[in-house]
Amino acid sequence: MIKAIPKWIMIRYSVLYRAFKTKPFTRLEASEILGKHSLNSDDKLTNVFFSDLNEKGWVEVKRDKTDARKKIYRLITPEKAVLNLEIQDDKE
Repeated sequence: MIKAIPKWIMIRYSVLYRAFKTKPFTRLEASEILGKHSLNSDDKLTNVFFSDLNEKGWVEVKRDKTDARKKIYRLITPEKAVLNLEIQDDKE
């Protein structure tokens, strides 16, 4: 199930989605794109960004086949995210 993400994460997701759509990309490639939009941040914030995206189901993460220390990211489409968004029922 996909969960809602905060605005600051959604903005960065949007920038990356426009650049990569569903093509795989590395953290370095993501940093370059975010930097072009003045969204480049320190490593700690980037860790939080990718961790939250993964935790909430907005990105798929795999290990690089040539270097297990590196990760390859692939964004979930906005359509899939919205259709699978967890909606809490307030009737309780």
